[in-house]
Formats: sequence, C-alpha cells, structure tokens
Amino acid sequence: MTAVVLTRPQADSERLSQALQGEGFQTRVMPIMTIEAVPAAELAPSLSDDTLCIFISANAVRFGLPQLGPELARYPELTVIAVGNKTRDTLEAEGIHAEVPVRADSEGLLEMPVLCAPDSRDVVIVKGEGGRELLASELTRRGARVTEWACYRRCWPDVDVSGLAEIDAGLVFQASSGEMLSRLTALLAGEGQADLFQSPIIVPSGRVASLATVAGWGQVILAEDASDDAFMRALKQHTQPGTNR
Repeated sequence: MTAVVLTRPQADSERLSQALQGEGFQTRVMPIMTIEAVPAAELAPSLSDDTLCIFISANAVRFGLPQLGPELARYPELTVIAVGNKTRDTLEAEGIHAEVPVRADSEGLLEMPVLCAPDSRDVVIVKGEGGRELLASELTRRGARVTEWACYRRCWPDVDVSGLAEIDAGLVFQASSGEMLSRLTALLAGEGQADLFQSPIIVPSGRVASLATVAGWGQVILAEDASDDAFMRALKQHTQPGTNR
C-alpha cells in the first residue's frame, strides 16, 4: 500500500485526496502552506490592448481576477499568458483564453516567441509576494516595461510531521514548487525524520527536481507540470510500472 502525503493548501489537497482515494491510494492531507489575499491597498495595474498579461499560478488567477477582471474585459484582444496548464484551465473556467509555454516555469515562459523580443511593450506579471525574480528581470533586460502585481501571499504555518512515522505504508511526497520543497525538507529535518528523504517525491519541473536532489531526496519523480492530472499520472507510473493510465 502507498500513502501519498499531500502538502499543498487545504482545498487543493482535499480535492486531490478525493481523486486519489477513488483510485485506491491512501492519502495524508498535510498542508504546509496557506494562501492569503494581499490587502487591496495596491490597486490592480491598468492594461491596454498591447499589454502582455502573465499569470504565474492558478492562485494568481483566483486572487487577481476579482480586481483585474474588469480591466481584462475592456480589452478582449489582449494577450494573456498562463505559466502552465493548471493556470490556463483556471483562466478558461472564467472565460479567458490564455497561451501556455511548452515548459511550465519561468524559463519556459521566456522561450515563448511573444516574450523573446518584447521591446517596449508593457508586461504585467500577476503573482504572489516573493518568488523568483528571473522572469521580471530578464523581460526588463529584453526591453519590456514590467509591472509585477502581487495579489496573494504564501504563509508557512507550524506543521506537526511526527505522525508520518506511524503510517504503515510506503510514503510518496508532493512538492509542487521549489518553496514547497524547501519547507517540506526543513520540516522533516527539523523533526529528525531525514530518513524520509529516501521516500519518493513528485515535483513539477526539472528545476525543482534538481533542487530536490541537492537537498538529499533519493527518489525524485518528475511530473509534466503542477496540475492534479500530471501528479496522478506520475504517481501511477511510479507505483504501477508499465501502465499508460
């Protein structure tokens, strides 16, 4: 029996837990991060027909659209870009078409033809507080006028991971970003459970896979992206070798 440790915020983990249990997996919902809206003191940026609007995550859509939605509606021909399939699907559920890169991270975004030579175009990056600076700094270097708009923040609550040692099953961990990986690694190491680094961990990109290897994780499984479907496919391929499901 495999027990899957789901580390994303509560609602995301509960949704994936139900799907996994339907496939016969045991799950442990253990959110190590919460998401909160940034107070509305900083108003949403203005847009125009020529603006490139990049949503860096599904949470950027959920927390950004209440303010940014009216601006997007004013410019239906504006180019909207989503970092990956989950973010794109969240936008399309709200009736907004978005382009996606082949690779679901900042490096993938920077390889998109529309972002290779933005010249003096306005680029709005809808994101959470903090995070990587690569996208904004490189687009600025390429001549774009970049506005970063943080509409949510990540919070890191205290989490008791001691109960993981009592699970009578092989564990598979989830780390859907580099920040999540770092937090999970620190929690386990801080509780003296670094032996769990030999458990498989599923990550959404090659960059996060490299970080996991450097952090000491012994079995790093690469999913196609950060979506639930990609996670489930990677998990099945690991637990059911040879399956195409």
